[in-house]
Amino acid sequence: MIVKINAPRDNGKRIRLFFPVPLWLARMKFIWKFVPPEGRQYAEMAPEMIRALQDYKRMYGPWNLVEVDSKDAHVLIRI
Repeated sequence: MIVKINAPRDNGKRIRLFFPVPLWLARMKFIWKFVPPEGRQYAEMAPEMIRALQDYKRMYGPWNLVEVDSKDAHVLIRI
């Protein structure tokens, strides 16, 4: 998964962030200790969901999970 953020700063410049997040990381049990309590309910189904996302990507190629365009900022999360 790739997360890209392009947004304005207070000083008039722009902040551009790009960081890859490997999907397999969500299948690791120790990661769920760092997730807020309301999100931990998905820990049991996470491995199956990640496997399904990886199979879909393998079959159809990458796709945008979230793409938000406003007049100031652009956010893209691509699987």
